[in-house]
Parts: sequence; C-alpha cells; structure tokens
Amino acid sequence: MEAWVQIKPIVQVLIVAMISIVGGIPVSAQPADVPIQKQGRHESDQEDAIAGAAKELFEADKAVKLAIVKDQLRRTTCDLSLPKVSNTKLSPREICNVARRSHYRVGWSFVCDKCSDWHINLAGGYAITTDGAVATCYHVVQPEREIKDGCLVAVDDNGKVFAVTEVLAANRYSDCCVIRIAGEGLKPLPLNTNIYPGDMAYCYSDPLDHRGYFSSGIVNRFYQFPGRRSFNAPDSAAYAPTRLNVGTDWAPGSSGSAVLDEFGNAVGHVSTIGVLGDEERPIDEKRRMLPTMMVFHEAVAARDVLRLVSAQKK
Repeated sequence: MEAWVQIKPIVQVLIVAMISIVGGIPVSAQPADVPIQKQGRHESDQEDAIAGAAKELFEADKAVKLAIVKDQLRRTTCDLSLPKVSNTKLSPREICNVARRSHYRVGWSFVCDKCSDWHINLAGGYAITTDGAVATCYHVVQPEREIKDGCLVAVDDNGKVFAVTEVLAANRYSDCCVIRIAGEGLKPLPLNTNIYPGDMAYCYSDPLDHRGYFSSGIVNRFYQFPGRRSFNAPDSAAYAPTRLNVGTDWAPGSSGSAVLDEFGNAVGHVSTIGVLGDEERPIDEKRRMLPTMMVFHEAVAARDVLRLVSAQKK
C-alpha cells in the first residue's frame, strides 16, 4: 500500500499527459483567448517601453503638451456622435470583454522637476466614440505640480501607445474630462443614465499596477455633496454633481475607468475612494494608513459625462 501511495502521483501525471496528447483533457488552465497579465519585473519592462514610446511622441510633437493641456482644460463642451444605449443583456464574461476592448490607460509621460528621467503616471479611461474620443477623470488629465514638461498619452490593453491630441471638454467639479486620441476604430461604450440602486455594476481597471482586474457589485446609492461647490461656482447641476456608490473593487490607478451595467453600457467612471469616518479624496492621492470600518467607492455618473457633449446620443 505504501508503495502505491508513493507511486500513484507519478501514474496520474502520466495518465493525464497521455489523455491530453490524444485530445481528451486540455492541459492549459484557461481558454487560449484569456489575457495573461504581466506582473512584477515584466510589468516594469512594459512600463519602460511605454515611457520610451511616449517620449518619441513628445519629441515628434504628436501629443498634446503641458502648456496646451492647461489651456484646453478650460473647454466646457464638445460635439460628438455617441452610440445608442444597448438593451441586450450580456453574460459577465461578455461584459469583461466589452470593458477590456474599450479600456485605455490614460495619463502623463513627463520629466519631473527633480531629475532628467522620463516618468509615466497612468490611470484609466474608456472609449465613447469610434473615432478617438475617450472619457476619463479631470484629475487624471490635470497636470501635477512636479511635472516640468511632458505630454498626455493613452495605452490600449495590448500595450500600444497612442498620442492624446487634444482635450475636448472638461469639468473639474464633476471630475469629468473627454480627450481625443490618435486612433480609429475604437470600441466605444454607450452612456446609460437609466440606472437604480440594486442594478448590477462591473469595473475593469488597473488598481495599483494589477493590470486587467475585473470585478462586479451593485449600484449602492446616489448622493450629492453640495459643499464641494466653490463659493464662486455657477449655480448649476454641473457644479454640484450627483455621484453613485458602487460595490465593485478599485484602488489608485483605477481612476477614469468605466463602470458598466449588465448590458455593457457605461453608467459612469471611477473617481474616488472614501473611508468611513474620513473625508473622500481623489483615488490617486496618497493617504496615511488608518483603521478602516467601511470603504466607499465613488463613481462619476454618466449624466455628467453627457453634460460635456453638446450633441446628444444618436
């Protein structure tokens, strides 16, 4: 009996291998089209490649640069032809694929005020038209103080780097921004405002350099923070936006990534993380470690993205 116990695992391996050869049992752990994300050193290598490609775009004057971005962030509306809202229910697997195809990493390639090296700081975004319009957060596009010079870029899920050619419209109060990238044939997400607490919600993002993280939850609630409006802001809904809490997962690096419904529409995008008993702040901002009783995930509503688009859905 002891001899059999020792020898049995070897026999099992041989049997599985033989059956696999004749096509009985697949050896791979997942289907061939499942993306395998690079982590650790491989992720760092990809980041270096992105920084190099972004620097080339900067030097060739193909991507919008620091001074121009600051000026274009004052734009308040743009004209776009948006896709119709989908009413076809999708499986979670299908929603993941829809989210992945529309997802872009958006942010800055830059030289800081402390060294001469090129850095990248990317968060999320999602296509909303086929011809290059991408929605993201205002705080993703707004340049940080330490940026001495640089340009905006976008990176698709395969690692291809695109120049951001302009900021089309933005609103810092609602944390919304629409940019244009130098790409065609994008897979846009329709923008859906017909949602309720209890509806399913999904998010595909890159939290803390964990690429391609897909999670599900529900829409928890809608709420407003009137106190966020500055004393000189216009008395308009666009300056006291309605936000939604959702039960999906995200972390720094997820900002601007789409939150989707069960039909593959975008119902909003990632904005902040709030901890019970502590004030909410932009998701990419560093924070001290504090005891956590409950984490709130705050999303921008699709309605506030639509407010930046003067040509409504067709």
